[in-house]
Amino acid sequence: MDDTTRQKVEESPEERKRRIRRQRMIQERRRRRRRKALILRGILVLIFILILVGIGSAVSCGVKKYRQSAAGKKDSKKQETQVTEETVQMEAVDLKKVLHLSFESLIADTDQAFGQEDSSAAATLDQTRVTVDEFNAMLGQLYEEGYMLVRFSDLAAVNEDGAMEAKKLMLPSGKKPLLLSETNVNYDLERQASDGSTVTGAFDVVPCVEAFIQEHPDFSNNGARGILGLTGYNGILGYRTDDALATSTDNRYAAKYGVFDTAAEKEAAAPVIEALKSAGWEFACNGYDGTNYGSDEEAVSADLTKWNESVGTLVGNTTILLFPSGTDSRGWKAYDESDPVYQILKKQGFLYYGSMDISGTKTQLTEQYLRCSYMNVDGYRMYQDLYKDAG
Repeated sequence: MDDTTRQKVEESPEERKRRIRRQRMIQERRRRRRRKALILRGILVLIFILILVGIGSAVSCGVKKYRQSAAGKKDSKKQETQVTEETVQMEAVDLKKVLHLSFESLIADTDQAFGQEDSSAAATLDQTRVTVDEFNAMLGQLYEEGYMLVRFSDLAAVNEDGAMEAKKLMLPSGKKPLLLSETNVNYDLERQASDGSTVTGAFDVVPCVEAFIQEHPDFSNNGARGILGLTGYNGILGYRTDDALATSTDNRYAAKYGVFDTAAEKEAAAPVIEALKSAGWEFACNGYDGTNYGSDEEAVSADLTKWNESVGTLVGNTTILLFPSGTDSRGWKAYDESDPVYQILKKQGFLYYGSMDISGTKTQLTEQYLRCSYMNVDGYRMYQDLYKDAG
């Protein structure tokens, strides 16, 4: 007989009632636990479902907002493009509208220039040069008036048939073409700091223009800069590169400054030349020593030979001639093919010619060349402009 059967036989009626009551209570507890478990499971499932619905809604809302944002950005970009297209409209520019301004090296130390004991030299500098501050002010004025630096080759170039022809120069609407040149860029020995010191800074045309373009990039068309007219008698760019400066014979500076190691000077000038070319500056022939190119062909030929030997060997060939002292060989008449001076210039490879004209810039285009006269800007010209209306 097992224990359960023995317990049922031996228990009294009262014990049996208590046992049944306990069993029922246990069963009731189990049912309640199961109910709670089911309710809790239902709640958890409901919460999980709500979480999924929330995430889905958030994702859907995020996607919708992203699509709206993307569409908005696309529309905004489209509007910006339209605005840009409307703002930067290009138009063709007539080469006859070009302005050509030319300067000599600038005066950095006004006290030394105008306060020197030699009053005649001070007066000459006052009439023939402008100061750094005056030049910078002019750049600002030119920019405000809509001028933009261009190259000679932007205006005209040799076509496939070997003839010069006007190019279609496109500039932003309202912009005007500007040629800017500097003549006799040698920084001669007579113009140095009074105490002999070396000072670095934006004290001449090149660094002043570079600083201005850094601040106003739209002052330059496709990287155009200016034209540097080089002479040879005193070297170039501040370097004593002319071989005549290596001896005391026919060297007007030898007594005061001695002789120079021109080979070392040439070596030092080489990286400067390349840096200027890389920056967009162009070199022009400005004659060797100021010989008047309106003179006979022998003098012109001799001067060009010296320039080629002294300067051309350093900077390479150039197609630009800025006439020495601004004097054209034959006034403003078209060059005659039979003219021996013009034949010398043509043989040299010149395609672009610049000469001084105080009345303003004039252009002359033929199948052989482009001439573009310049206004020399100096103290005398500034004085005239300032007091032209004075009684």
